[in-house]
Amino acid sequence: MSVLTIFSRIRLLRWWAPAAVVLLIAVGVLGILYEENLYRSEKIQEAIVQANIFGSSVAASLVFNDSAAAQGYVNALETNPEIEAVEVYESSGMPVAGFVRAGANRPPGLAPAPGVVAGPARITVAERVIRNGMTQGTIYISVLMDPFGRRLVRFGGIVLLAIMALLVLGVSSVAQRALRRANERLSTQGAELADTNRRLQLEMAERAVAEESLRQSQKMEAIGQLSGGIAHDLNNLLAIMQGNLQLARKRLAQGKADIQRYLDGALDAITRAASVTHRVLAFSRRQPLSPRSVNLNALLADMADLLRHSVGERIEIEMHCDGKWPVWCDANQMETVIINLALNARDAMPDGGTLTISTSDRYVPSSPDVAGGEYVELRIADTGVGMTEDVRERAVDPFFTTKPQGRGIGLGLSMVFGYVRQSNGSLRIDSEPGMGTVITIMMPRYAAQASAVNA
Repeated sequence: MSVLTIFSRIRLLRWWAPAAVVLLIAVGVLGILYEENLYRSEKIQEAIVQANIFGSSVAASLVFNDSAAAQGYVNALETNPEIEAVEVYESSGMPVAGFVRAGANRPPGLAPAPGVVAGPARITVAERVIRNGMTQGTIYISVLMDPFGRRLVRFGGIVLLAIMALLVLGVSSVAQRALRRANERLSTQGAELADTNRRLQLEMAERAVAEESLRQSQKMEAIGQLSGGIAHDLNNLLAIMQGNLQLARKRLAQGKADIQRYLDGALDAITRAASVTHRVLAFSRRQPLSPRSVNLNALLADMADLLRHSVGERIEIEMHCDGKWPVWCDANQMETVIINLALNARDAMPDGGTLTISTSDRYVPSSPDVAGGEYVELRIADTGVGMTEDVRERAVDPFFTTKPQGRGIGLGLSMVFGYVRQSNGSLRIDSEPGMGTVITIMMPRYAAQASAVNA
């Protein structure tokens, strides 16, 4: 072999060696990009699978409004260190259960739109929880990805190994075997999840049958209570109307014209009968609202005589009207609310007492019960017998009443609560046995007037 040939081969080697290194580095970079994409895809798929499993788990809890059960499923996910935050939202979009690790981003305050967001540090998945074709709520899961530095170190090893051509194939083979094992594990887990889902669907179907039976029995009980209470109230009112009109006719037959009190009694009974119908319509949400700017102080002043007539002479009424802001509400409905609460206070003070009605302007911070902002507080307090904790918690439930059979249908406080919530306000009941009861209603300040004052 000539010297020229040897030098030619050396030059060829010197040319091909850097080219081979560059080629191997390029292969390593491509390997890094491939592995990064594969890693992200696997993490996204794992996050979606976790979200699907979790959504199936909490579906029954959302259907039954069982926040404790939902929190139990959330706590089970908290043991996974890769999951940094979980939130469960009810159908209205409000959160009912969840957790967030220290230093992690908090989940959205309201239910986010369904979808997957894959960022450099985390993957978030939001999914609707659907049962029987109806959306029961939303679940949100945030899964951490390995830090980029750790991934870079792992991929840097691939670059070094890529320079060594003989080891590249070995690394690739190992990686492929690991991926196959991972896929096999995922397939096994998928089969187990499918079996779990089938069992859950069977249990949900059985619970649906039980729920339907319970709903039917509750409907029949509610209809019986409603019809019995309404029939008794209306019969009593008709008897009052009939008695007053008969007395008026008798006086007229005797040539006497002093029948005004009998007509007033009949008209009062008619008004009370209309109030019964009004409460039923309000409870069924068939009563439309006609909101306008209302000054509660003026409204209470106009109602003063009616309130005194309604509660009777044994009850003293005190009014402290310090609120100045107007509210946006239906004035007729608000009058009905005040009369209902006054009558409840009267019934709680059979031996007499004091009914205190007050208004004041308040700025309320945000809370789970009410949005932050400017409100007018209406407080109606009595010195009556008070309520036990069990009665207080059920006071606004439809058809719940502590009055004797036939004395009420249990819609008064339910109607009050529904109207206040429909008007974007809040209602709180504070009571103890023997200490009286305080009903606090927060009605939002009329926005147009508030804007004019703050401008």
